[in-house]
Amino acid sequence: MPRADARAKVAPLFAEFGLAGFERHYPAALSGGMRQRAALLRTIVQDRPILLLDEPFGALDALTRSRMQAWLETMWQGHSWTALLVTHDVREAVMLSDRIYILSPRPARVIREIPIDLPRPRLADPAIRADAAAIETDILDTLFSFQEEPTP
Repeated sequence: MPRADARAKVAPLFAEFGLAGFERHYPAALSGGMRQRAALLRTIVQDRPILLLDEPFGALDALTRSRMQAWLETMWQGHSWTALLVTHDVREAVMLSDRIYILSPRPARVIREIPIDLPRPRLADPAIRADAAAIETDILDTLFSFQEEPTP
């Protein structure tokens, strides 16, 4: 895509992604959360049918991570994206997913599928967070039952 076309396509989204005023900044000049939103924006403008998010918030501090999760949930609701989220954070999986697949240790295979039937928005509602805790416990029990033995 020519640069001018790409800029025209992305320009209306800067404000929605919390990046208004930073259109010409390099990633090094942005905060961690802004860098993640910029990366997601780059992905969105490619018009792919599925977003692949591989540990998107893993490098963020806990507060920024929580804010980014809430922001992503809001954006997802507004845009109805299909996303595949790869994460090792059980709480993140429960709060952001409609369905969770738990993989076994190597060789990886699906050992369990868990539908998440909690209403949205989830992150803003303390009652939902309490219900999510029971699901988290269930997932952790499954994960611990397949835990690899440590190597000497």
